[in-house]
Amino acid sequence: MFEAVDGTGRRINIQLVQVEQLKQMTLYCPYCLNRLRVRQGRKRTHFVHVSACTGESSAHQGWKTTLAEYFRSLGYDVALEQVQGQRRFDLWIPALRIAVEIQRSKMTALEWNRRRTIDQQKAYAVRWIGFHPTGGCIIKLDGWMKQALLTDGYLDLIEQGKINRYGFAVPFTKHLVICQRLEASFTQFIRPTPQAFPRKFSAEKWIQLVRKYRLRPFFSTMPNHLLKNPLYQAGLHVLHLPAHCFLPIETLLAFPLHPFELQMTLYLSLQGNYSKIRLEHALVSCLDACRISHEPKLLRRVVEDWMNLLAVSRICQQSSLGTTVNRFKEDAVLAGAIQLFVEKETGINEVRE
Repeated sequence: MFEAVDGTGRRINIQLVQVEQLKQMTLYCPYCLNRLRVRQGRKRTHFVHVSACTGESSAHQGWKTTLAEYFRSLGYDVALEQVQGQRRFDLWIPALRIAVEIQRSKMTALEWNRRRTIDQQKAYAVRWIGFHPTGGCIIKLDGWMKQALLTDGYLDLIEQGKINRYGFAVPFTKHLVICQRLEASFTQFIRPTPQAFPRKFSAEKWIQLVRKYRLRPFFSTMPNHLLKNPLYQAGLHVLHLPAHCFLPIETLLAFPLHPFELQMTLYLSLQGNYSKIRLEHALVSCLDACRISHEPKLLRRVVEDWMNLLAVSRICQQSSLGTTVNRFKEDAVLAGAIQLFVEKETGINEVRE
């Protein structure tokens, strides 16, 4: 390969630039946009991929063909493997200026953001579709999927031979979320409005997730001085912590931390005495200690969501006796109260799966 593109999309011919200068540049393949490096061969200097372009799976190819046929049946012209400037899209629909990217292989959040920046600069509307091999409302978020969910508010995933849309993700581990399935009509695919669908909350499923976490052997991914040591010094165990240490806070998805561990850490730090100011200060201190960057606007959203759910928890009677049986009962009561809170907030009278 004798041509590459730089970060701005400018094409670089290897014969027109000195080798030493090329080695200092960040270059990408003009077709797959993976990183390239310079190799001085026996005959000619050329570009090679840092990680070779991998062939597409049969599932990937099959879905490209299926979607192309579907859009054509609706009267749209569709181009496969369309190169638009620096980008190469699986499908391109010129009339709508919409591209479709079917992502089966692993991709980092950083790479997804890089491509999204290019798309925004060129005013391309890109619809990303991932794969969900296990099916169901519990989804493992790898790399780009988490970033896409945070940015767009939804994920389109291929499962069991069809495309389903998921939104309103609530994290319950560092990588797993429980989601709500949303409508994925053609109109919604072209002009996504996930906020148009009322949010739902399943108390039964949340009770099961919290109970499973309480009963498993305790292992913390937080620094010991933030959670493990304070927990043991207080003579507490995960089984005996109050129910409001396990709240379904959607916005905690923004942080690369276990949501329950973060809630337990701040409970111990604040000794259960929450206020908006104290919670925000403790959250900032915790994120700084974990070397996690944060934005003021996002912090305010997290604190607001957290305080709203804490207000719901205060309605529920918390037993002073932190026995396992009492805590399980409190988990169930709190989950039911949150379900009613969500129904009232969204105008839903009944939560259905």
